[in-house]
Amino acid sequence: MWSKATLVISVLLLLVSCKENTKKEAVTGVPVPEAAPETKTYSGETQTSWDYCFASRIATPEEFGQTYSYQFVRLGVEMDGNVTGTMISAPYGTDGSRGSISGVYLENGKRVESTTTYLAEGELFAEERNYQIGDAGLSTLNSDGDALFAVPKVTCELYDQYLKEYRSGILEKQLNTTDRTRLGAVAQEAQMGFSAAELDSLRFMERWIDLDNNYETEEYLLFIMDPMVCGSGGCNLFVIDGEGKILSKTTVVKMPVYTTTNLIDDPGKKDSWRTLYVWSRGFRELTGQDGTYPANASMAPEISEDTLTGHPEKYQLLMDYLE
Repeated sequence: MWSKATLVISVLLLLVSCKENTKKEAVTGVPVPEAAPETKTYSGETQTSWDYCFASRIATPEEFGQTYSYQFVRLGVEMDGNVTGTMISAPYGTDGSRGSISGVYLENGKRVESTTTYLAEGELFAEERNYQIGDAGLSTLNSDGDALFAVPKVTCELYDQYLKEYRSGILEKQLNTTDRTRLGAVAQEAQMGFSAAELDSLRFMERWIDLDNNYETEEYLLFIMDPMVCGSGGCNLFVIDGEGKILSKTTVVKMPVYTTTNLIDDPGKKDSWRTLYVWSRGFRELTGQDGTYPANASMAPEISEDTLTGHPEKYQLLMDYLE
């Protein structure tokens, strides 16, 4: 009863939409809100923006083991009042929601009026939401201006710690680092020349992912990150099919790896290959064509890190280093 009722209430409260859209003038030369920001950005000696971090990590009942429900909101407030940010609502046992925030900070009432665009259960939503920044945290407001839900204010260092913990928990369930069946097939097909003993000690990471938007086929990303095959610029990322056949090999790749998110109501994408985003002297965009991706990641078009991390509703983290 606790797990279902409490988690449902938590999600519903965070997703409350503020339908009242009273127009107010954004402040030019925004004063620091009452809740002091944790980190600051400077241009010379002039402060131009403030960062605010809000997060919660709530333990689930003992029968679920050492698990948690998470909430994250991070906001950046510019001098002209523009606000951008990200949000993740991740109650344990559900897909939750994740998205981006865009709006204005209003001096009157210390409020943020925004459009929050988020992904939930495979569908994309956009809602008008009002927030209030206070000493205790970030409150979601209803149309009457009453606080319905608050995420506690934390240091941005603690925010990053919780976020890393949350993401690592997900990746540990999705990444294979022990079953070397497909690794052996790839090593043999690519004629890498490893002995059985060397294959047994080779460091790798593998993940199933529907890259061609066709669930009738299987695709895997295989990242071989052992010093025996990596250079100073990075390692090798393979795209392989369910039988271990190499479809594509990309060199000079480092973690993390992202891809575009899939929507359940997105017709016309069957057999179209999803784009991959990898680190290679900056983030690079790898466009797939019939299972083939660029051979050298460092030569692919560059994409800003803020684009990938600032829009969780558009981009999905596939791989990252595990500690």
